[in-house]
Amino acid sequence: MSSKQNPREKVNNPHIGNTKENKNSKRLVIGFIIFAVIVVGLIGYAFLYDRVLKYNKPVATVGEREINGKEFTERVKLERNSYVLQYNMIAAQMVLVGDNSDYVSYYKNQLTQLLSILDDTEYFGEYVLDNMIDEQIASIEAEKMGITVTDQEVEDMMQELFEYYPNGTATPTVTYALEPTSTLNSQQKTLVAVAPATETLALPTATLEEIAQTVESTATETLPPTATALELTPTSEEISGTATPYPTATVYTEDIYKQNYQDYITNLEGIGVSESVLRDYLRNYMLVQKVYDAVVSDVPRTQDQVWARHILVETQDEAIAVLNRLAGGEDWNTVCNEVTLDQSGQENCGDLGWFPQGQMVEVFETEAFRLDIGEISNPVESSFGWHVIQTLGHEERDIESDYDYQRLQSNYYDLWFQDIKDSLTISKSATWADHVPSEPSVAYNMRVSN
Repeated sequence: MSSKQNPREKVNNPHIGNTKENKNSKRLVIGFIIFAVIVVGLIGYAFLYDRVLKYNKPVATVGEREINGKEFTERVKLERNSYVLQYNMIAAQMVLVGDNSDYVSYYKNQLTQLLSILDDTEYFGEYVLDNMIDEQIASIEAEKMGITVTDQEVEDMMQELFEYYPNGTATPTVTYALEPTSTLNSQQKTLVAVAPATETLALPTATLEEIAQTVESTATETLPPTATALELTPTSEEISGTATPYPTATVYTEDIYKQNYQDYITNLEGIGVSESVLRDYLRNYMLVQKVYDAVVSDVPRTQDQVWARHILVETQDEAIAVLNRLAGGEDWNTVCNEVTLDQSGQENCGDLGWFPQGQMVEVFETEAFRLDIGEISNPVESSFGWHVIQTLGHEERDIESDYDYQRLQSNYYDLWFQDIKDSLTISKSATWADHVPSEPSVAYNMRVSN
């Protein structure tokens, strides 16, 4: 008896199973390909960002100006390279004086300092970035002032750095004549015990002949017993042959300069620094100097100055005790020599000489300029302690020392620059440190610890 197949009963078909397996395999392959594409894409983007994209992003902005990652990274490498070259030069000098422990210790100290600067990579990078920001600020002001640096000026500076002077070196000239120092009035003479002029010894005036004889006799006495006077012609016929000439120094020609320059550029390119970065560095340096000169040219050499002296003690009670002693009629010099903490004050009774505004701590300076001549202040506190101040003079005077005048100019520029900086919107990116390279660095076998 035959049986009929139930139409609802499922028929097993091998082709249907294969189709499902193929679909699942295709899904797995497609999924793997998509995953691989994503991974490769992420790796490629990371590589592209690390090598290209991140360098085009600004690491800092100054107003509307940007400092991009590429120029920042190359600038750091340029300055690191100069430190490495300096390190290697000092290390070579240390080898030459290896027998002198004092010199070796001195050079080792310098090398250790250079290493500490280079090894603190982030600090070094931030130092460079801050300088680049300041250069942009100066550049903004230079544009307002109409100050520029030409390509020829950059080239001239480059030649100077390589000690190539095709037109000879410039001779500095002094263009400022100081006014005579003012004399003390009767009140100031009373305030200050002026030491009498010391007696000047009268020296006999020698004639040129006597001086010549003295020099000749002294020179003869200092020669070794077997030494004879130098003669330009041979004194014996037994001497034969030609004299060996001293080596002639090679003339530093333009071709030699160009070769030295190209060697240096090749070295920079080897560490990933382009020639344009070096020239931009010099251009910015010169621009800052021009802005500085323009700003400080307004600082007059003649300044309102005071002449003051002080007694420095540790506490307010000690300062009050000093005031009481002075009010009781004791001599300033006596009190100062007994109690002042200012070491230099013990030698000159606290006399600080003449000074303009901007050279002393503000609270001290304010009080000194406020006092009348001869007036003694109440105790004044500063970071050094407690001062009792007496103003001995107050007048318009020339800055006698070039150093003091340059310091005054520097202080003036710093205040001017800070005002400009405060008026600008300046920001650093959160990722600026990612652009800081750690190379070039000192070779391991050259490190002073080794």
